Parts: sequence; C-alpha cells; structure tokens
Amino acid sequence: MLTKTVKYLLLALGLLTTATGAISDPLSVQLNELARTPDKNKQEQIIHEILKKNPSPDTIITLLKNFNFKKPEKIGIIIQENLCIDGIKRPFCWYVPQNYDPSYRTPLLVYLHGLVNRKNIIEDIESYVSESEFIEIAEEYGYILLFPFGQSGATWWDSVGISNVLQQIRLTKQYFNIDDNRVFMAGFSDGASGAFLFAMNYPTDFAGFIPLNGHPGVASIDGGMHTYFTNLFNRPLYVINTDEDRLYPSKEITPMIELAQRADADILYKIYSGIGHSFDYAHEELPFIAKFIETHPRVLPSVIKWESADPGLGCMWFSIDSITYSDRAEWHQDYNMKLVDARVMFGFIPDETYEGMGVRVEQVVGDSTLCAILGIREGDIFVKLGDNRVIDLDDVNQYKESKECGDSAHIIILREGKESTLQGVFPGPTIYDLFRREKLSARAEVYYRCNTFSIRASRLGAFTIYIHPEMVKLDQNIVIELNGKKVFDKNVPASPEFILHNFLENRDHELLYVNEISVILQ
Repeated sequence: MLTKTVKYLLLALGLLTTATGAISDPLSVQLNELARTPDKNKQEQIIHEILKKNPSPDTIITLLKNFNFKKPEKIGIIIQENLCIDGIKRPFCWYVPQNYDPSYRTPLLVYLHGLVNRKNIIEDIESYVSESEFIEIAEEYGYILLFPFGQSGATWWDSVGISNVLQQIRLTKQYFNIDDNRVFMAGFSDGASGAFLFAMNYPTDFAGFIPLNGHPGVASIDGGMHTYFTNLFNRPLYVINTDEDRLYPSKEITPMIELAQRADADILYKIYSGIGHSFDYAHEELPFIAKFIETHPRVLPSVIKWESADPGLGCMWFSIDSITYSDRAEWHQDYNMKLVDARVMFGFIPDETYEGMGVRVEQVVGDSTLCAILGIREGDIFVKLGDNRVIDLDDVNQYKESKECGDSAHIIILREGKESTLQGVFPGPTIYDLFRREKLSARAEVYYRCNTFSIRASRLGAFTIYIHPEMVKLDQNIVIELNGKKVFDKNVPASPEFILHNFLENRDHELLYVNEISVILQ
C-alpha cells in the first residue's frame, strides 16, 4: 500500500542521477545518459553515437568503473516500485544508512522475507523494515539494505519473483554507488530457502549468501526448479539453523548440508540450540554475519564448477547453453537424497491482517494437506482445536505439537458467521527427493590458466565463456580444450559494443566483459 509519503519519496528519488567523472567530456556525458535511459531504443541510439567516436575498450571500461553518484536527498527508509514481468508493479524498499557517502563503494545486503506464498504483499512496509535486525549492522558498517517483497505468483522461486529481485539489484546500482564485489543475500525461512536457490542458480551478482532457518530444497520441491549442490562450490554460504525449529529443525537440515559439503560446497554451518523458528539469535549473530560480509568479497575465479538442466544459466564467466541426451560421464555424480516429511501440517497460510479471535485462513496450500482434504476455504476462521479455544496462531502451533502424522484432528471453524465442525486425520509421512530430477543436466568443471580454458564436461552441448581483460592476454589466441580436445583457438578482440550492451544488461561496474566465445558442440 503506497501512501502519499511514499509517493513523495518516489518523486524525490527521481532526482537521484549518476554522472561520470569528467562531465565536460562528451563521451562521459553520453555514457551518463546511457546509464540513466530506460528506453531500449534510446539506448541503442546512444550506443550508436558512442561507437561513431571509436573509443578504445580501455577508455570505456575506465569511465564505467569510475562513475560518480550524487548524494541522495533522503536517507533511511525509501520505498520504490518495480514493474514485474507479469505486468504488476510491486514495492521494494531501500534502507540507506546515515553515513552513506556516494563517493565510496558501498556494500549491498539483499534481504528476502519469509512466508513468501502469502496472498498479499506485506502491508505496512515501513514498519516491517524499521523493525529489521539488519538495520543495526547497516548503520554500524555502512551497508545499504534492499528489501524485495514477494507473494504468491511472485515468490523467490518463480520467474516473476526471481527477475523482480535481480531487476531491483540493477536499479539499486543505478541510484547508489554499490560495491559490485560486495553484494550479499540473506533471508529467513522462505527467504533463506530463496537464498539457497540464488546461490545454486543465480550466483553471479553476489559475493555470498546467508540463509537463516531455511531449507535448500524448497525451490525445487515447491517451485519445480532444478537445483544442484555442485554449484555451491562457486560462492561462500554462511548457513544457520536451530534445533527446535518446527519447520526446518537442524537434525533434518544437517544431512543436507553434509551432502552439499561432499559436493565441494563452500559452506560454514552453525546450529543454535534451544531456539525455534525465529531469529532470536540475531543479537549474538549479527557481528559474525558482518564479519562474513567484510571478509568475503567476490573475486574473479580461475575455477568454476557448474551444473544445470536449464540452458542459459551460469556463473560469472561461464554458462551452459544446451544439454545433450547422452549418458552422463562416470564422474558426473548426482548429489541428491531421499527425504521423509513427517511434519504435522494443516496446510494453510494465516491472514496476518486479521485482528479478531481465532486464526483466519488467507490461503490453503497443497492438494493433499489436512485443510485441503477437509475443504477448508479462504476466510474460514479456526475457533477451536480439540477441547481448546483458538485465540491466536500460538494455539494452532501448540495443537500441532501434540499430534503426529496419522492422528485424528477435531476442528471447529467459523464460516460466514456460522460454526462448523470438521473431523479428519493428519496425512501420513511422505517420501520425496530433495531435488527434482525431471530433466537431464549437463555439468562442467572449467579452469583457466594463462590463455587456456580447460573444461571437463558431461552432457555439454554448447557453452559460452565471457572474456574479462584480467583473465587473458587479448593480443594472444585464446584456447579452449574440452575433455582433452581443442575446440577453439583464435584471437578474440575487445568489443566496445559488447562492453556497453553487457553493462546495460548487468549494471556491474566490475564484471566488464569485453567479448564472448560461444561454442556449439552438437
């Protein structure tokens, strides 16, 4: 819900512009205009005008690396909107610390909230953000915080929600002087599960990930995404779970983390005892989270390990573009596991805006949950469970804790002002895979040294390598070897046009690739 105050903030934010260093330089002026112009046709016109000047790649890179940013007219909480790919505008929020200095590169921490399948966006965004524990380290260490807001149809693991988050990061980089090598993602509950997904499928923008009380398989189980522990080799993760968490207890998550570590995942794992599904350990943990952020900048890696069933996904300078139907290589191990879900679940999302007695249903989840089986609907209010009246959600959770799978349930609901009695049985345990495996995947382990890229691959049909000037000597041929055979040996010149288009796509002032090599094997 956007108030008049929020609309004012949006107007004020429109005054935030970027400017390159030597504003009197015509090329600087054009690059500045290019960076601020959202219109695709206008962007192409500006690029055409820039290229007519025949600037060197080094000149373009230097100017793009040294943008100057104006001081924002407002700090603290700033609410914005982003037009998502489904045509719906959704809000997001920045928190800008008091000591923000636009002349210095500033770390960015993206925080994903929990309960992302809710019907409606969190209503009071300003109150929600003002209560965030992460404001403490934002002020102490000078971080900018980005709060995306999700909902059913725009979750952390569907195309709308994923693109929304990535677009917001790019918008943030247009308005603030962000350190591209210190962009981190944290999240709690569903937000943590979303952070696992971004770490496995979309790591390039980030230096590291901080999943708190999450589950690495949710994006696959609930979102249908194909995810792979192999990809956690490429980014450090600081993972925390708690032993009394009713959703994701550490005893269930620990075997998954151990499996990920066997796949060479870069994970620091901590468990807090005596804490449930809450961030009650925040005060103790925030200094360690800040230390993780301070000590883990993104670097240009000489090794990438990547697996994907979805063409086009990749990490940094490597992407898998097609997958073959051949048998996978002997070394191509699938790091997956069978899980047993013995949780007692009603299967509904509560309406957080409801202030009356009982618990009102905002949305029924799943087809085989107790609520779905009993025909519970949106708007129904739980007023009694067993022999006890329901005052709030704590009463629902207490009732669940007294039950096991297969136990009977006696429920009284209020529907359209009339009480109805429902009786059923909590569904039994289910066995499922941690990760979906409905599609074939390709895997590649890519190493570069001097001007040679060596790839060990399985089921790889096509790939792209993006060339960064710090990786190779551009005056020499670049060689690519795949499974011991040379598949590419050519000189690859730096392309000013490629640099500009790539910058517009990613808004990254550090990963300024100068060209790409695409190889189709079959």
